[in-house]
Amino acid sequence: MSKSSTNRDRRETVEQMRKQAQAAERRRTLSVVAVCVVIALIIVGLAGYKLYQDNQAKDRLAAQGLEDIGASAQSAGCTAVLEEDASGAGEHVSEPVDYETTPPAFGPHYDITADSGVHFYDVEERPEVERLVHNLEHGWTIVWYDETVADDTDQMAILKAAADKFDLEGTDPAFNVVIAPWTSDDGEPIADDKHIAFTHWSVHQPVYDPAVFASGEQPASFGQSQYCDSFSGGALDEFMQKYPYDDSPEGFLWH
Repeated sequence: MSKSSTNRDRRETVEQMRKQAQAAERRRTLSVVAVCVVIALIIVGLAGYKLYQDNQAKDRLAAQGLEDIGASAQSAGCTAVLEEDASGAGEHVSEPVDYETTPPAFGPHYDITADSGVHFYDVEERPEVERLVHNLEHGWTIVWYDETVADDTDQMAILKAAADKFDLEGTDPAFNVVIAPWTSDDGEPIADDKHIAFTHWSVHQPVYDPAVFASGEQPASFGQSQYCDSFSGGALDEFMQKYPYDDSPEGFLWH
């Protein structure tokens, strides 16, 4: 065999090997791409399914009444509503306040409120009590929970479900509710050895009357507190119906 023929055969062999290597590389690339596509589809599918589940859960929650969340009003061990003459309307302070009632339903407060639209705080995220009292002055209802509830996974899930319910109502002030912890660092335990407290700062105007505020003088106001063994959406709903968002020293802000 001539030398040129040998070189040609060698080149053909090398070229064939190169083509085989390229084909193998293409197959490996296609395999990797196929695996990546499958993984991506699985991830997208799982994300889509999770979104579908979340939307379904939101739809179920939206259809569920507040009274269906937590214990019934009759079984939550709630006291009668305690009313006290309130003070501190319009009184802004810069130092922490030692409140008379625990948790507070009225009193001096910081000059800024907690963030509007936030319905649930845990211990780490909660703003100062003095800011929450300013929310009370603006007509918010506060649901306080103690450390016993904070350590109870089931009770916390119920409170978060209630907060989710309020989130779904958007900016409707009728659902101006903050669910927040009351800790041993804040003061004495919740009254009557209870674990949940509802508080509202009222002016005894369940239906807004602009004439009450026309004089520019601060109307008489009252702290309303109710204490429960466990959270009851039904009890809270009754409390909110009796003391709505515009029944407060600065309820006129919503009109």
